This record gives sequence, structure tokens and C-alpha cells, in this order.
Amino acid sequence: MPSKTFLNLKKKKKKMLIDASLKEFYRVPYTEASINQIILNAHISRGSFYTYFTDKNDLFGYLLELQKQRIFSLTKEVFISCNGDIRESFLKLYDIFTDEIKTNDMSLFLRNIFLYFNICKEKFTRPGHAFYLYVKSVIESSQLKDEDLEFVFHLFMHNLLIGITEAVKHQYDDFVRIQYRHKVDILCYGIYKEENKC
Repeated sequence: MPSKTFLNLKKKKKKMLIDASLKEFYRVPYTEASINQIILNAHISRGSFYTYFTDKNDLFGYLLELQKQRIFSLTKEVFISCNGDIRESFLKLYDIFTDEIKTNDMSLFLRNIFLYFNICKEKFTRPGHAFYLYVKSVIESSQLKDEDLEFVFHLFMHNLLIGITEAVKHQYDDFVRIQYRHKVDILCYGIYKEENKC
């Protein structure tokens, strides 16, 4: 994670380095991402970079942490805007995340996260549980079994992650969105016809 020197930088300088770093990880696979390109785009010296971060892995871990915080915050905002409704929230989250990935051409960054997450996974102990606890207070749970709520939330998150991956893979084809929405409905309403329910 970044040094205190980095954390104490002025907002503008910090943003320049973060933007330059994201741009590089959006542009090329992790293994090809260049510290030289990042420092060139951020207008800082090599010495300054190594004062802020130990290496490329350290920087990538910090970017993942920033994305995690952003996703936490955005997800909670969506749940609040949907009055805690799980179905509506996950339908909306899919549209927001896929639009953002497509608009900002983040598909390579997403690939980098999936392929190279192991570089800093030890820094993310039980991220799914922390995520659930963060969002739990705004989930409308009056009609749900409380003991299953976390498990169900993880099923929805897993489905969302697979849906986003499929959307990127198939270049945001409408059929993928329809399939995602269908899976959300199965999670909400099950697969049995009304008369066959146990």
C-alpha cells in the first residue's frame, strides 16, 4: 500500500498518478504495464514513484483497494435508490457496471484484476463478507430468511460478476443482458411453477 508521503500529497498530484496508473492498466496486460510509462504520464520522477510505492504490485494493490471502496459505495447507493430491493438493485448494478466498463474501455483492466488478483489477494481477507456487512443495513429483508441473507447476497454477487464478465466477453450483446436478468429472476422466484412448489 502507498507510503505516508503519497497519502500526504496534494489532491491534484495524487490524482495525476492514479489516473496515469489506471490508464496504463487499462491499456495493456499487467505483465506489460510499465512504470516508465506511468511516471511519464504522471509527470513525476522515478525516485518519486518509489517513494510512494514499493513496486508495480504495490501500486496495483492500491488501485484494487480504490476500486473496492468505489464499488462498495456505489452498491450501497444503488440499494438505497432501489429502497433495498435485491432484485431491482442487482438489475441496476449490472447496467451501471457494464456501461462504465464499456464507456471507459475498462475491459483490459477487468482482465488484469481477474488474472493478477493473486498478487495482492492476502490484503483482501474475506472481501465478500465485508461487502455484505457494508450493504446489509440497506437491504430490504423483511420478507427474507435472515439466516440465508448473506448466502443469497453472495449468489447475487456471483451472478453479477459472471454477468459482467460475459458482457465484456460478448461485447455487451443485448442477449447477455437478457440472460443476466433471467438468472436474477430465477434467484428471486425459483424454477418451480407455482402449483409445484413444495
